[in-house]
Amino acid sequence: MDNLASYGEFFSLLGEYTPMTLLTLFFLACARLIPVVVFAPFFGAKLPSGVKMGLVVSLAVIILPYMVVNSKGVPNFTLEYFILFMKEFFIGFVLALLISVPFYVALSAGSLIDFIRGSSSLQVSDPTSQEQTSPIGILYNYVLIVIFYAMNGPLLFLESFMDTYNIIPPDTMINPIFFDTNFPVWTLISAVLAKVFALAIQLSAPCLLAVLMTEVFLGIANRLAPQVQIVFLGMSLKSLIGLAILCAAWSFIIQQMGKETFLWMKEVNKVFQTLPH
Repeated sequence: MDNLASYGEFFSLLGEYTPMTLLTLFFLACARLIPVVVFAPFFGAKLPSGVKMGLVVSLAVIILPYMVVNSKGVPNFTLEYFILFMKEFFIGFVLALLISVPFYVALSAGSLIDFIRGSSSLQVSDPTSQEQTSPIGILYNYVLIVIFYAMNGPLLFLESFMDTYNIIPPDTMINPIFFDTNFPVWTLISAVLAKVFALAIQLSAPCLLAVLMTEVFLGIANRLAPQVQIVFLGMSLKSLIGLAILCAAWSFIIQQMGKETFLWMKEVNKVFQTLPH
């Protein structure tokens, strides 16, 4: 349903809903939004809790008309309502997990580059994820956040987020078929680890190949001149070559980041379209 049409229908239905019903729907909107705002890296994990809750409330007010149109009635604060609240929180957590995958790929790729060039001990705190990671991992993560906003990623995600209310309305329970292990959502989640590892290797491949070739060269040099301390020479040489290749392949890396992020968002949206109504 078109969003503008939803808002028009909302105002026509507004007289049929009591303030208590609107309040219960508002809290359900917050339940689905809280995990996304808290865990999604592009919203910023460093933001104060008050700012995050303000963002949740603002988005919930925007989404509320869409929920009213797609719901048939929500029970007041009863046990059934508590179960619906936990269901909404669970859906939000799954959405936050799936949208965070590209950022975990960026962190993993940067950490892999720092590890292969011998700088894995330089662990610093990433402000966006509150995790200890490598400097290049943080650089990759920051660059991906910029790319994500440049491609209107938050707006695309919020549009897909609102579409989930058509698929799983706030006043209905999840279809039991959803919990089948062969269902597309769980198949996608189970493949996340392999996906992260494969894309991390792809984004770090130029540096990995260059450093491995440097290792081969140093091994040959060590056989030809065993009296030279190749180990100490190799530490700085691998680091410099890794950074040089990273700079040379930077355009390719940025293009791949944007491309893979867009494809992943399309795949997540496609999977959620298959959810049982």
